[in-house]
Amino acid sequence: MSWYIRKSLFLPLILILLIPVAALAQYQGSPVQRERLINVLRSKRFTTRDIVQVITESGVDFKLTPATQNELVAAGARPAVLDAVRRHYRNEGKPVVSRGKAPAPPRTNDYNAIVNEAIEAFDIRKDKLEARTLLEKAVSMQPGNPRAHQMLGFLSLYGNKNFDEAERHWKKSISLGGNAVLRVTHDHDGSFFTSCQGSLYISANTLRFESDNNTHTFETSDKNIKKIEVNNAWRRLIQMKGGSFKVLLNKEDGETKYNFAPMSGKADESKMIIRLIGK
Repeated sequence: MSWYIRKSLFLPLILILLIPVAALAQYQGSPVQRERLINVLRSKRFTTRDIVQVITESGVDFKLTPATQNELVAAGARPAVLDAVRRHYRNEGKPVVSRGKAPAPPRTNDYNAIVNEAIEAFDIRKDKLEARTLLEKAVSMQPGNPRAHQMLGFLSLYGNKNFDEAERHWKKSISLGGNAVLRVTHDHDGSFFTSCQGSLYISANTLRFESDNNTHTFETSDKNIKKIEVNNAWRRLIQMKGGSFKVLLNKEDGETKYNFAPMSGKADESKMIIRLIGK
C-alpha cells in the first residue's frame, strides 16, 4: 500500500478520534442547569444574545425535551435560546440533574455560575446582601467581564434605589461591551392605553427592547437615533405615566417615534437612560 493511500486512510481516523475531544474542549466551566436558565430568563436581565452566548460558552446539562421546551418558552425563551440549548447539550457521562432538584452550588472559580447564583439570591431568596457579595466576587475574578457589573447596576437601582451607583456600574458594563438593563413599559398607541412591559438594553452602539411576552422587539443603532427626551409635563399627565420619554429615529421614509416609561414612574430614571444612551 502506497504512503498516499495509507495517509488518506489514517487522517480520517485521527479526525474521528479528535472530534469528541474538540467538542468537549470548547466549553468553559460548569454547564448551565435547567433551573438556573429558567431563573435567568424570568429575571429579564440579559438579552437573548447574551443568554445564547453563555450557553454556547458553557453548554447545558439537560436535553431539550418537549416538556423542557414548554418550560423555557413559558419563562420567556426565544427561538434562538431553544436552538442554543438543543445544540449545546453536554453529555459527558455524568448524571443529569433531576427535575425539581435544587441547582448545585457554583464552583468557586465559575464566573457564570456565580452570576446566576446572584440572580437567584436577589430574585428568589430576596437576599440583596448575598447577591452583592457574589457579584463583587465575580468582578474580582474577571474584572473585564461585563455581566457582574450589569447585574450590580440592576441591584443598585431596583434593590437599593441608588441611582448614582447604578449608573456607575452600568457605564462600566457598557464600556466592557455589556449592557445597562432597565425595566420599562412600551407604549403601543401614543397614550399608554395599550402597552407591554419589558427590558430596555443599552449598549455602546445599540438600543434594544425585549417585551416580557415575546411579542415586541425593538432595536436600533445609536447613529439612527435622532433625539431622545423626556416627554413634557402635559403629555406625561395625559399618559398618566411619570417619566415617560420618546425616542425619535431617522428613517428614509420619515421619523419613527417610540414611547417608553420607566416602571418606577420616575423622571430621574428616564434622564439616566438618556445619559447612558448618550443623546
